[in-house]
Amino acid sequence: MEDSTFRMNGVLQLPLAEQKVNVDGGRPPLLKAASRLPVPGLRPKRPATSENEPPLLEHRKRARYLLAPHPQRGAMSVAVSQPKEAPAASAPRGRRVPGRRSSSRAGRAVAAASTTAVSRRPVPAKAAPKPGPSGPAPGPGEKKRAPWDLKGQVSDLRAKVSSFREKVQGLDGENQALRQQAAGLEQELQRVAAQNGELGSRASSLASEVQVWREQAKESLQKVSELLAREQRLEETVGSQEQRIGELEAAWEELEEANRGLAAQLKDTEVRLHRAEGDLAQRGRENEALRSQLAEQDRRLHESEMERRYLHNTVQELKGNIRVFCRVRPLLPGEKQAQKGMGHLRFPPDDNKALVLSKAEESHVGRERKDDITYEFNFDRVFPPSSSQEDVFEEITLLVQSALDGYHVCIFAYGQTGSGKTYTMEGPEDLAPTTAGMIPRAVQQIFRAARQMEAKGWEYQFTANFLEIYNESLRDLLVLRPERSGDLEIKRVNQATEELHVPNLSYVPVASEEEVLKLLQTAKANRSVAKTILNERSSRSHSLFQLHIEGQHAGRDVRTSSVLSLVDLAGSERLDKSLSKGERLRETQAINSSLSNLGLVIMALSNKEAHIPYRNSKLTYLLQNSLGGSSKMLMFVNISPLEENFAESLNSLRFARKVNECVIGTAQTHRK
Repeated sequence: MEDSTFRMNGVLQLPLAEQKVNVDGGRPPLLKAASRLPVPGLRPKRPATSENEPPLLEHRKRARYLLAPHPQRGAMSVAVSQPKEAPAASAPRGRRVPGRRSSSRAGRAVAAASTTAVSRRPVPAKAAPKPGPSGPAPGPGEKKRAPWDLKGQVSDLRAKVSSFREKVQGLDGENQALRQQAAGLEQELQRVAAQNGELGSRASSLASEVQVWREQAKESLQKVSELLAREQRLEETVGSQEQRIGELEAAWEELEEANRGLAAQLKDTEVRLHRAEGDLAQRGRENEALRSQLAEQDRRLHESEMERRYLHNTVQELKGNIRVFCRVRPLLPGEKQAQKGMGHLRFPPDDNKALVLSKAEESHVGRERKDDITYEFNFDRVFPPSSSQEDVFEEITLLVQSALDGYHVCIFAYGQTGSGKTYTMEGPEDLAPTTAGMIPRAVQQIFRAARQMEAKGWEYQFTANFLEIYNESLRDLLVLRPERSGDLEIKRVNQATEELHVPNLSYVPVASEEEVLKLLQTAKANRSVAKTILNERSSRSHSLFQLHIEGQHAGRDVRTSSVLSLVDLAGSERLDKSLSKGERLRETQAINSSLSNLGLVIMALSNKEAHIPYRNSKLTYLLQNSLGGSSKMLMFVNISPLEENFAESLNSLRFARKVNECVIGTAQTHRK
């Protein structure tokens, strides 16, 4: 029964192999024919009688045979999902042939089993004649079988199945032919698609070529239009050129006429040129004479400069190579309340070089008053408390000029603690043009004069260094931590000269006063100061600023070398009054010792002794070349206006008078 076609509940069932439909072929699906087989169990119940008892038993046996599992029922119950093409006589799609009602449980089971096998997309056939109450209607010429004749009905069904099987085989052959035809058509379709792709790619390439040719044609048309426009412009240009040629020909004739006039002028010019050459030769001779006069003027200018230096130095020597200025600082606001005036100090109005100290002396009994004891001092210049920084510097400006002329110059401030030495040399903390000290003013004058000397053929180079002498040790004030700098020692430059230098010291080349002022600010921040009983901010070291000056006159092959030394000495103190202890005591002892050695060196120079004790202290040893006979020295002795410092002021003035009485000889310029 696997390859046979049968009906179940009025629906045409096909084998599994025949249920596949070639959708690509486009054939219409097969229509299900109406079943003519009687459905078991749908016959109406009849009362049991003795006459039809045997047929009823036989009917029940056949019903059980139909309900029993059959080995080929799986193939019969498969529904056709997409039925093949139906014959022309088949019924239209969408109708079902209803079966009879079931009259027993067995019939209902067979109907349910056959109903599940019906295709999900059934195609109903033409309406078949309704079966009668006892079975399907017989065909024409057929004898109607009794309803109980199941065996006959089965034989009829088998005959019909055989006929349907032949039809199915025929349809199977047709289906196979259609499949082969569909495969051929599919191959043809693929070939046509490939050919269509090739034609499409070729069409796209041809389209791109057409586009290229169109663009080329467009460019060619544009070029043609440009050429036409250019041709038109050229024609216009040719016309204008022809007109221009005509004008030029007319101008040429005019130029020919003018050329003849110029030829005459040329001859006249040649005559004047010969005269000018004669005048030029005369001017050349005059120029040579002027050059010789210029050289003579330059020689005279140089001689005048040398004479000026000589006369300047002579004036300075007449004033003394060691000069002493005395300056008395004014009372501070807090001191004015404790002391009313400065009666112990007198400044003669008609003599700016004299200073008188007076002190009242009482008897031992305490009742009798004796006359005041007076001490008179005379120096090169005395500055009262009302003197400004500018007034003080005006007196030393010629001495600073000597440093630029090639002489060693040393200017230092001496006095007790709190007498205004640092203010005189450096100025206050908030530096201003009116309060600037001697060091910044001297630097400004040096650079200003150097720029003026450039017009006379002089060129200068400057190198600055700044150090302090603290407890007889040298410290570089231009480094971040002076106390951590390496050991500094004073040594000679070489054995053939007495020039001294300090290895490992910062020697900074400078080209303007601004650079030097920055170095002064750095040194002021690094200097050693401390609070003492006598001064809130006392300098505990000697600070020494040196500016090395190298001058050269290339035209005269003259070179000069000098050092400008500006020293702010530490304040002198009396141990019984300062009550210094510990570190302050050692500082005071070192300061007083170096100041005493300075006085000994000056006295030895004045007495022209064979041995000058320069090496007794680092201060005098370092200033050896600035204290000797080939240098110029100026000392500021600073005096406190307080009456309680009378004894210290008197000692400072006595020391300054001894220095002022010294004569160390004639200074010499340092030329190379």
